[in-house]
Amino acid sequence: MLVHGFPNDGNAWHTIAPVLATKFNLIIPDLPAAGNSEVPAGQLTMQMMAEALYHILEQEQLDKVVMAGHSMGGYAAMEFASRYPERLKGISLVHSLASADTEEKKEQRRKSVALMQKGKAELQMFLRGMSQNLFAEKFAREHPEALREVVENGMRQGASRLAALYTAIMNRQDHTGLLSQLTMPVQWIIGEEDNATPMRDALSQCSRSAISKVSVYNSCGHMSFVEMPERLISDLVEFVAFCSNR
Repeated sequence: MLVHGFPNDGNAWHTIAPVLATKFNLIIPDLPAAGNSEVPAGQLTMQMMAEALYHILEQEQLDKVVMAGHSMGGYAAMEFASRYPERLKGISLVHSLASADTEEKKEQRRKSVALMQKGKAELQMFLRGMSQNLFAEKFAREHPEALREVVENGMRQGASRLAALYTAIMNRQDHTGLLSQLTMPVQWIIGEEDNATPMRDALSQCSRSAISKVSVYNSCGHMSFVEMPERLISDLVEFVAFCSNR
């Protein structure tokens, strides 16, 4: 199961999904408030996202999956693991963490939510600034189309949906302590030039899980499925095989 990040939906995985689909039974959901999914009543939470993923497994009659979550999708995967660890063969945290936002980061997110809700021009400004921060400097310079895709995806989602998703990210629980309790393998995909999920933060957490598979991508930012899709495919295939053979 590939769980997308912000400000994307399930279509974000189009760079790697066709290859993975030839090897696995692949599930790519749109999280609540993203893509074709409805916006839940009330304030969106990471708990709602985890419950939505659980209901997908129930509907598909799947007992266990390997869940790979990018950024926000990793937060949802950790929330899922806190509730339904028996339904997981493994977790792949693709440029993601188990920790919650600091108070400083929460304040930055509140300001971003206020900005994106002001109007279309302000939303576009927010997304343009965000897109610059998602990729390694050299890749961003050589692939401006990748940055435009982030902005276009976000504009399609719209301010109200993005604000709901960003608020859920901001209010997520700290699951750092859960890492040491997990019995399934945890994969860490870490970008050397990741400004959104700094390498130092990911490296400080990866030793907490009992079974860790750590990959550091040199000259890569926050978007390995765009920047280095072939390597990510290889690492995910290897990780699924490892989880399945335990």
